Amino acid sequence: MPAIRFGAHDLLEYNPRYRLLICRECQYAIQKNALESHLLRHKIYRGDRQRLLSSIAQLDLLEPLQVPLPAPGSQPVDALPVLSGYRCTAAGCRHLTASSKRMKRHWSEIHGLCGSVPLSPSLARPVQLQTFFRGTKVRYFEVASPTAPLVNTDDDGDDGDDDHEGCQEGHNSITATPPPPPCMPAYPGTAHGPSPADFNLETLTYFHHFIIITSLTLPGAKDPQSAKYYWQTHVVLRALRRRWLMCGLMAISALHLATLADDTMTKRSHREREAQFSSEFSVGLGQTTGCNLGLEAAETEEEAKKTGQQIRCLLRCAQWTLAEPTLDYEPAAPCQLPSIMSTFRGCVVPNSALRYSGIWNNGHGRQEELFVQGFLHTRNSAHGGDPHTYSSSNDTPPVLLNLLDALPSRIAEMLGRPESAQDVFATLLAITAVVECCDISFACDEAGAAWQGVATWLANVPDHFNQMIRRDHPAALVVLAHWAAMLVKRAEHVGCWFLKGSAKIIVLQVARQLSVNGRAVLGLVEYLMDIVKD
Repeated sequence: MPAIRFGAHDLLEYNPRYRLLICRECQYAIQKNALESHLLRHKIYRGDRQRLLSSIAQLDLLEPLQVPLPAPGSQPVDALPVLSGYRCTAAGCRHLTASSKRMKRHWSEIHGLCGSVPLSPSLARPVQLQTFFRGTKVRYFEVASPTAPLVNTDDDGDDGDDDHEGCQEGHNSITATPPPPPCMPAYPGTAHGPSPADFNLETLTYFHHFIIITSLTLPGAKDPQSAKYYWQTHVVLRALRRRWLMCGLMAISALHLATLADDTMTKRSHREREAQFSSEFSVGLGQTTGCNLGLEAAETEEEAKKTGQQIRCLLRCAQWTLAEPTLDYEPAAPCQLPSIMSTFRGCVVPNSALRYSGIWNNGHGRQEELFVQGFLHTRNSAHGGDPHTYSSSNDTPPVLLNLLDALPSRIAEMLGRPESAQDVFATLLAITAVVECCDISFACDEAGAAWQGVATWLANVPDHFNQMIRRDHPAALVVLAHWAAMLVKRAEHVGCWFLKGSAKIIVLQVARQLSVNGRAVLGLVEYLMDIVKD
């Protein structure tokens, strides 16, 4: 039976031999429980997505551990990249790995060889590998040499366990290692003299960590390869031509390593390096404004400036992760709520498409419909009628949906009759948007989907709601706290390290603002403390 392709531009390919579905753009197989979120990442919404899922539902798809592996030396499987790797040559051992360091660790842990012994042909032989799945479901198998170029994966990284036959955990091993950056020019108008961030072998470890690990954890772009293409290729190429921008990337890398460090001394060392990188980055970003450049150079520099502004926002978020707030009502960060929201918005990749089709494709008429639905919901709840229940996918925890469903009536009960109908409409639309964004965030346990849920809400709440936040309107603050406790905390939980602690910061800021309105109003968010404290 030949392969079957689905979607626009033949995005998906069903392999009947191994009974799995491969994304031809991402070049890996998709698990059944991640299909909907994966289509969402490719900006396939509503009708098109449901039609694809209906067609795919007719297929016989195996779970990752049920998929049979090809025999060694088989021809490469179509639509999957071929990786360079190693096979253990010990008698009776068939262990495969994509990293020489992992192979040396395998020999040390399994065969008792000293870890300092160099890897030689007597220990392992080079082979070509493929894997159907990524992440924790990686299982390598050996294939024949392809005619196309191999993907070099020997990064000597140490990003996960690799002690199962033909299996390696951790998706970073399939990322090609770039060459070290060449000598970078100074930013316009600045002499390229010595600085605390001079580039040496120690400094390049931060660049290596950014390319191999950090870049895969950052907010993605609108293109199909998302973060992998945007951060590893697009941004890095710009940074190789601008020293100040490279300092920004390595500042993010240093902060990432600081969040991963277990001991205080290592954490402090990475923070010191981050401060040095950030200092030069900030100076360079400031000097991109007002340079006397030609039109083409000015346009290129403007794009670099946008990237720099995004990096600056990510640095601010990441710096908050290392400042642990306490569970009281004192300020948890040296900024106000509008500034926090602005910083979050600044982390979004420029030109990203974050309009959620479920709400936004039908113009103002659809918004008005949602206003009316929300208003009826509040009125019916207040009078004991059957409230309108927000619609959502089955992935969002029912407890969260119940909280959001009751929120309009609770706000009306605590705050009384609103003075402005526009305030009511904006608040109800913001609550509805939280429900819709929960669909995105809880579709799968992937950091990319969770971040998209966070950012989509920020991009889609009406301007009037943002104005309500700026004037500390209690109803808007209550909704903001629920967004943070549900969506920001969700993103923290599934791997958005640069947001760690942000949900707590926002809820504490809201609680501080609401405390002036009395204990009853504060009760609208007080129970959220239990959600964000861990």
